[in-house]
Amino acid sequence: MTPYVGLTYFLLLLYPLLALVAVGVLGRLGRSIVLLVSVAIVVVQYGEPPIGDPSTGLGQLAYLGAYAVGSVVVVCAYGAAPRRQRAFYLAVALALLPVVLAKVHAAAREWAPTPEPHRYDAPGLATAAPGLFDTFGFLGMSYMALRVLDVVIALHDGVLRETPRTADLLSYLLFVPTISAGPIDRFRRYTHDLDGLPRPRRDYLRDVEAGIHRIAQGLLYKFIIAYLIYRHALRPLGGRAGVLADVGYMYAYSAYLFFDFAGYSAFAIGVGRFFGIHVPENFNAPFLARNFREMWDRWHISLSWWLRDHVYMRFMLTAGRRKWFGGDRRRANAVGLLLTMGLMGCWHGLAPRYVVYGLYQGVMLVGSDAVGRWSARRGVASEGTFARTASVLLTANLFCFGLLIFSGRLFR
Repeated sequence: MTPYVGLTYFLLLLYPLLALVAVGVLGRLGRSIVLLVSVAIVVVQYGEPPIGDPSTGLGQLAYLGAYAVGSVVVVCAYGAAPRRQRAFYLAVALALLPVVLAKVHAAAREWAPTPEPHRYDAPGLATAAPGLFDTFGFLGMSYMALRVLDVVIALHDGVLRETPRTADLLSYLLFVPTISAGPIDRFRRYTHDLDGLPRPRRDYLRDVEAGIHRIAQGLLYKFIIAYLIYRHALRPLGGRAGVLADVGYMYAYSAYLFFDFAGYSAFAIGVGRFFGIHVPENFNAPFLARNFREMWDRWHISLSWWLRDHVYMRFMLTAGRRKWFGGDRRRANAVGLLLTMGLMGCWHGLAPRYVVYGLYQGVMLVGSDAVGRWSARRGVASEGTFARTASVLLTANLFCFGLLIFSGRLFR
């Protein structure tokens, strides 16, 4: 059962949420309840018998269970081992291997001949989050992998001084509001919320109130605005050809993807509040960004900050320490941005559109930095109403073109 996409899911979700409210009001909502309720919902969500989708059912549940248990074993084994680079690389490789295999399998299926022509008039969740319905792996596997890596990296860097408890690891990996598509929480931040449970009744009721507001926002974004964009703009444009149709599709798809994904994130944040967990924000008015650096501080924030901290900064520190570019920080920065965003594209999938999308975003980030330096040297005004408006419009249009690449329309 795919979360947050239909009335049936919300009706089923109502019962555990009411139970959480009852337990929370009584002051009994602790870390064990969070884990047990998450596991119960996961079993129902992933164990639903197949109905038109072969990836659902016991097979997907088995994949999820095996990957979660295997990840706990990897983390605990690494935590018990001496902190050596080889052990770190091995733990990272073991965490990533199932995801890489799933991505390769999904790419092979996409390239395989099919009697049905690929349709671009129904983007749906498969376009917004590639590989979700593949028969290899499970819904949200890529997101869980980033959570596993976050723990391994935190142990390697000494941010976590002791191996986490197994129950806390499972709670973090299986936290049901965010298990399938984020936002991507950090282990230390998540366990900080767990340590604050149970919360005083007044504080918990404030969480419930905030959760209801965010769920209402998700309903508005996903089931009203995104639906209207899809029905009245995206679907009609999907069957048309020509430059004007492509441009219209670009804007319609960008708007649809934002409201669909932001609505999904609002659901996850709102439901998380019922568990007493403050899930991090994922969007912050991204189309008001003045450059691509700012854009990625506003769009899919949890993913971009994860990549910034664990990939880009690590690359820059290593490059500086080993003088890979002769101390030329600009070259290191350009390579680091291209590497980081290229990996971001591959994380979505290995089909050409995702790889090109990631590299495009990297080029835009490098270009944005170059323009910023040039403007500073030439004394070009970057403030003022006209300059801000022009920057916002240019950034938004270039970013929308990147989403058009992501949609796959240019690759048909």
